[in-house]
Amino acid sequence: MKKVLLVEDDEMLLKSLSFYLKTNQFDVLAYDNGADAIEMLSDSNSSVDLVITDLNLPFAGGQQVIQAVKNSSRPDLPIIVLTASGIESTELEVLDLGADEFISKPFSPAILLKRIQKLVK
Repeated sequence: MKKVLLVEDDEMLLKSLSFYLKTNQFDVLAYDNGADAIEMLSDSNSSVDLVITDLNLPFAGGQQVIQAVKNSSRPDLPIIVLTASGIESTELEVLDLGADEFISKPFSPAILLKRIQKLVK
C-alpha cells in the first residue's frame, strides 16, 4: 500500500481527503501544519511515496515542506501542491522549487487521484 503525506490546515479538507485516499487504497499520514510534516520527513525511519501539501500552513509553509523534501535523503519524492492561490507566479515558484504538480482549490478529488496515480506507479 502506497503511503501519502498529506499536509493541509483546513480540518474539513484534511479529513475528507484522508478518507477519500484511504478508500482508494492509500495509507495516509495527515498533518495540519508544515512544522510537524517537516519533522516527520526528517525522521530517517519515515517512508512515504508522495507528499501533498497546501502552501499556506501554520508554523512552516508549503514552500518549506517542498525544500525539506528536496534536502532529504529522497529528493526525488513526488510532491503535489494544493492551494487556493491560482496566481501564475505562485505556480511557477512552487514548480521551480521542485513540486511535480500544482492543483488550485477547489478541485475534484477524482482529478487529484489521477495525478497521484501518474506520480506513484
